[in-house]
Amino acid sequence: MIFQVFMRIFLIIFLLSCLLCGCGKQQDVIPPQADKLRILSLVTCADHIITELGAKDKIIAIDRHGKVLDSMQNVPVAAAGSTVSREFLKKHRINCAVVWYYQIGLQELLRKEKIYTIVIKPITPGNYPETVRTLGRLCNKKEQAERLIADFKKQIDAVPAAAARKSVYFELYAPWKTPAQSGYISLMVQQAGGYFAAAAPHGGTVSPEAVCTALPEVIFYVENFGDPGEIASRPALRNTPAVKNNRIYAVPRQLACEGVDPENLLKFLSRKLKDI
Repeated sequence: MIFQVFMRIFLIIFLLSCLLCGCGKQQDVIPPQADKLRILSLVTCADHIITELGAKDKIIAIDRHGKVLDSMQNVPVAAAGSTVSREFLKKHRINCAVVWYYQIGLQELLRKEKIYTIVIKPITPGNYPETVRTLGRLCNKKEQAERLIADFKKQIDAVPAAAARKSVYFELYAPWKTPAQSGYISLMVQQAGGYFAAAAPHGGTVSPEAVCTALPEVIFYVENFGDPGEIASRPALRNTPAVKNNRIYAVPRQLACEGVDPENLLKFLSRKLKDI
């Protein structure tokens, strides 16, 4: 009798536990129909791709970085970094979001708000087509996505690399700040026929001494975030082949954004490296 009572109590506790666990489980959010999409995009390359797919009208809000694109000038800014208010989401009836892989806290907020979310991984030339394909499925622009992918592959294959690899110093938005050694810009430089003469392992800053010792043949910097005269006058750079041969080039800011217009970034880099 005691055993039977014990088993009944155990069974009740077990069933209650299962019920409570089931109630707390996050349900999958169904993606909205394409004609009902109201997208918050915090990924600039997604802004570019969705516009190229012919679905710009689905983008309701962006983050401040998206303003680098001409097509996004009239789109409201919802966030700085990963900060988005629930009030903004509700006011603009956002039902879909495109975010970066590292925006973990924001992903959790969006899940709680039952907003369908697409997470974009670090962009590489290899996974760029799948990113286009994912956004094409979202916007019901599958055929347009395949055309963009075919054009991307055609243009990438058509870009001639430099005959011999050239050493490159690539400066981002401040003196000695460089892209990650294994990141998007580094991969594009490699595909164009160059390699980073000196770069911080995970992005960040590199020492002037490291750049000086590496003797870069070409220097790239982001347009409006540097001056060729100032760069050439730095003690660590003025005796490098790049400065001596006046090979300091401004990269259009739009092209320096991860995943934005990779075909034209590759063409730009390839032309400059091929001229040596």
